[in-house]
Amino acid sequence: MTDSSGDIDPFESLLAELKPKVIEPIADIATPDSEETSAILRLSIRESSFRVLGDTVVELGDEPLKVVILKAAPVSRMYYSEAYADGQSKQPTCWSTDAGGGLPATQVSTGNRQASACFDCPQNIKGSGNGFSRACRYQQRLAVMLADKDGVLQPNQVCQLSLPATSVFGKDTKKKGLQTYAKLIDSQRALLSTIMTELSFDADNSAPKICFRPFRVLSEDEFTVVKEVQNDPKTKSLVTFNPKPYIDDGPSMDNVFSTVKGDGVYVTSL
Repeated sequence: MTDSSGDIDPFESLLAELKPKVIEPIADIATPDSEETSAILRLSIRESSFRVLGDTVVELGDEPLKVVILKAAPVSRMYYSEAYADGQSKQPTCWSTDAGGGLPATQVSTGNRQASACFDCPQNIKGSGNGFSRACRYQQRLAVMLADKDGVLQPNQVCQLSLPATSVFGKDTKKKGLQTYAKLIDSQRALLSTIMTELSFDADNSAPKICFRPFRVLSEDEFTVVKEVQNDPKTKSLVTFNPKPYIDDGPSMDNVFSTVKGDGVYVTSL
């Protein structure tokens, strides 16, 4: 595939190389110790900068970040009746863990439900939020394993990453959102969990927007570790609904999702 200048799209070139590429096994990689992974880690994208939030905050900066996508929750919707205040502990007013079906979650109280169905909800109308945006937003949560700058997996660094709609949807063939990226990987008959993915910020977008592209295929030893971490209950909890209040990291970060099976990304058309 070529771009408007006639040059070969580097993303497509890399994708074509995914299957035959051979990666040397990493001998010293090991599964994480349960005592070392007790804290829930979150990967923040506020202000277009990567941060790992846990007992402490680790600044990673705005350079591309390498990860392995372990699990994905379904696309969901989230509505907050009050504006976010930095550091505020809060829970959404109304939400849906079934963006495709479009019904409020059963855990939402009758008084907080904004409508009986999402498609006719006043918070789902353009202009109900800031500018022409919707007050109720699409979001998707992932569980990802971080790698260092050299692409070496860090099994103890498994984080929860919540994506705003701009990072999930979109038809840009070069700055791919999650679902476009997932479809492309699926077209190669590959699993997202077998590929090291590079996350980068779209410099042309004023709000944090993540773009996805493949970095390399995992070695057999790496994938063995990934599968073990993938099946750990703690990993599954990162994409599991939790009704307790939490420290919100901004409208694009903390959401409520239901547990999903496998590591597939749920594709939902708008």
